[in-house]
Amino acid sequence: MEIQRIDGSGAFLIPGLWDSHVHIFSSPTEPETALPLYLINGVTGIRDMGALWPIEEQQALQAQIEAGEVLGPHLILAGAWVDASPGSWPGMFLADTPDEARAVVDRIAQEGWAAVKSYSMLDTPTYLALAEAAEEHGLPFVGHIPEQIELGTAIAAGQDGMEHFGRVTKACATREAEMVGEIRDALLHGMDLQAIMARMAGHNRIILDTWDEMLCEDVLAQMAEAGMHVSPTLVVADFYTGNWPEPDAPRMRMLPAEVRAGWDRPDFRLEAMTDEVRALADASIALDRRTFAMAHAAGVPILASSDASFANPYLFHGFSLLDELDIYVAAGLTPQEALFAATVAPPRFFGLSDQDGTITVGGRADLLLLDANPLDSLATLRKPRTVIAGGRVLDRAALDAMEAELIAGAVRAHGRSR
Repeated sequence: MEIQRIDGSGAFLIPGLWDSHVHIFSSPTEPETALPLYLINGVTGIRDMGALWPIEEQQALQAQIEAGEVLGPHLILAGAWVDASPGSWPGMFLADTPDEARAVVDRIAQEGWAAVKSYSMLDTPTYLALAEAAEEHGLPFVGHIPEQIELGTAIAAGQDGMEHFGRVTKACATREAEMVGEIRDALLHGMDLQAIMARMAGHNRIILDTWDEMLCEDVLAQMAEAGMHVSPTLVVADFYTGNWPEPDAPRMRMLPAEVRAGWDRPDFRLEAMTDEVRALADASIALDRRTFAMAHAAGVPILASSDASFANPYLFHGFSLLDELDIYVAAGLTPQEALFAATVAPPRFFGLSDQDGTITVGGRADLLLLDANPLDSLATLRKPRTVIAGGRVLDRAALDAMEAELIAGAVRAHGRSR
């Protein structure tokens, strides 16, 4: 077998990055843009957390990537999201009773998903049955903490991983049980989703007023002891605060025109924001970041994650993961600690035998060659010298060509649509 040698003189070699919460199947052609964007940004592994594509089509793309027929990051299919009827998004598994939850998990296991994902509107008996069935099938139980569930209940139920960080901050408020109970009552009495979202948004003031440091230390200690991993997606706040790139920014120019146009249209999540929520945004974000730093210090395992998707405006495949890591450092983590959350923690949590965040003979060849020491500054991640994905070597010239092709393709598609 011929061995390819790469000149790494003066460079720094690290494992490839992981984004542990993405959605690459929210439109028919999304992977055509998403996959190269991840590699351009040094992301060689992704966990998809919910899709509109049938599982068979997702698995077919996954197999093509592993066979080297399609160039892309290592792909984990963990998007078997389960919600109460009618479902928060199209294509979800639905369960309104414990029996339905057990039947859904049987189907999830049969179809070959990597995990069971709980979603926001499940009631307590259904959620607990979902957790139990996932354990019986040997599947990781991850996802949202449903709005009717206190964080302590999720810890006791053995939830392995939780998505998004806001529920951790809410659990550090002395009135968590009251806020959860309010949503439970609203759902029980048939309140419509928009009204419920407005009610949830109103909790920001309660959290700010009743967040308690000693309570938070206790909550975080419980999470750490249970080994509950968190995919924080702190970068999502940029969408709500309007921290969006300029239209001519490179990351915008690489997107298809129809995606950019869709992001310009009104969004139901922004429309649900009240003036009070906007006024509290900076304080709420600061409290989330303070709580996040405490969680890290308490030993809560962190999985770097972005929630990037064409369905989530201004959350970018690849780019937003690097933005997320910068937020971790701004919140108080060292560059090394931030990198751990993107290189070591994910493959270990996913149980990948050929990847554990180390560089070793016989390991999977997902690597980055960088021009500067990332332990000094993460800025060097923005322009890797070389990306190696599944043994495929992409030098700087190849990465630049991928960027140019995405921009040219977006221009061509825009010209055809005019």
